[in-house]
Amino acid sequence: MEKLGFKVEDYKSLFEAQLLQEKLQESITADISNTQQQVWARHILVQDGALAVTIIEKLKSGGDFAALAQEFSEDGSAATGGDLGWFGTGAMVPEFETAAFALEKPGDFTLTPVQSQFGLHIIRLIAKQDRPLSAEQYDTAKNTAFQEWLTAAREEYSVETFDFWKQLVPTEPNFITIATDSAIEQLTAIAKEPTATPK
Repeated sequence: MEKLGFKVEDYKSLFEAQLLQEKLQESITADISNTQQQVWARHILVQDGALAVTIIEKLKSGGDFAALAQEFSEDGSAATGGDLGWFGTGAMVPEFETAAFALEKPGDFTLTPVQSQFGLHIIRLIAKQDRPLSAEQYDTAKNTAFQEWLTAAREEYSVETFDFWKQLVPTEPNFITIATDSAIEQLTAIAKEPTATPK
């Protein structure tokens, strides 16, 4: 690292800055819940508006949602009766997510087709509850909250950032060459040392 121009003080400063950022992030995200309201839903995806309305009428008459999904849905989930499993906010396109979370009771379904970039959806709620986040989802939630806080703080305090440091960073550091040069120097130094003569 010294061959790249790093000093011990620079190295310590880097780690200190990282530790301070971690502590700040822990403080800012301390109240982030490790649970999230999620829904378990089925859907039927079609492209034709008249077909979507017909399917909704069949559902109103007591039609089986899973069977209708298998028959009409143009989505890969059709084979499992349109079952999408559990999902939280941010997992689906906004129009779909809004409609799915607006359903209140298990068994409720959308009474009008939901338009998204993929086509027309008919969505049925199976269940809705607060569920624990996976470790990855929890980390993502904390990182998102911290980035939102950081963006707001930068705007509030008119923080300016400068990237002159980029000029000091090598674009293609060759650590292999550096390690080889260092090893050669050490071997040369050892070879130059006088050997002890036995008595």
